Amino acid sequence: MTKRRKSRELAFKLFYALELSGDSKSSVMSRFAAVSDSQDKEVNEYALSVFNWATEMTEELNTVMPDVISNWSMARVSKVDKSLIYLACAEIKKGGVPVNVVINEYVELAKAFGDKDAPSFVNGVVDSWYKRS
Repeated sequence: MTKRRKSRELAFKLFYALELSGDSKSSVMSRFAAVSDSQDKEVNEYALSVFNWATEMTEELNTVMPDVISNWSMARVSKVDKSLIYLACAEIKKGGVPVNVVINEYVELAKAFGDKDAPSFVNGVVDSWYKRS
């Protein structure tokens, strides 16, 4: 697994923990700091960057996503899918990584962590968001 993929997986786990727990960002990051010593510093740094980009964009994405997925309610989107979508959108907007690379990486994470429909759902939503932005 590449360092970037490890970073994205770690960012996903952080964002998912934030979504699932309802805890504050600082609380989630404190727990991360307590267990991150064994991780690669480069992996941690990029993971935290992606996590921060996504949390900074959450309000904006909460506003635009209902239009992007007009035939679906955000309340019905699983926390796994939402986390992956928001992280992908944030990385596309702020990370300087080619769109197709980012989408592919999050589709792979959706295969690992989501249900059977997650990969195509994440792909479709992120692609639609990108084309609108």
